[in-house]
Amino acid sequence: MWSARRLRRPDLLAELKLPHVTNIRDLSDEVSRRTGRAVILVPREQAPSVCGACAVTESAVHVFYDPWTSVLHQDHIIAHEFSHLLLGHHKNRPASALSSVVFTSIGSATVQMMLGRSKYDEDEERDTEQLASLLQRQIIDRWLRSDEPSGDDVQDRVTHTLLRRREARP
Repeated sequence: MWSARRLRRPDLLAELKLPHVTNIRDLSDEVSRRTGRAVILVPREQAPSVCGACAVTESAVHVFYDPWTSVLHQDHIIAHEFSHLLLGHHKNRPASALSSVVFTSIGSATVQMMLGRSKYDEDEERDTEQLASLLQRQIIDRWLRSDEPSGDDVQDRVTHTLLRRREARP
């Protein structure tokens, strides 16, 4: 597992050797390869105190995110859950009490591990949130430099306007 001290190193993303993507969802294949399980992104309304959740079964990783929030927030939730997996938090972990609340189509008995994003005071959550923020920043920077549209016309116009203003500064 990665330590808090190691997460503060500026070369962490380089050490992870992740593929270059312009959308966090495009990291699904890499997370799948590293965990040895299929990654399934599931838009699903969460409990009031939870933005996202990650459940690991023998064959799959189910990443749940709130479909009613903005695409940017959804992507950050996914980045957070992917960060848990990239940091190895899913290894040797029991299922949490949230598993029976989140799952209806997957029996809670088949869930090996469940991470719910409800605690921010633990070192592990801070490390995960920090890595998720680094990932999102890198992805957004790559996207800003690309000509690839996000799929959201308003977001594209605002982003490119802000980028032009940032590049115009001395």
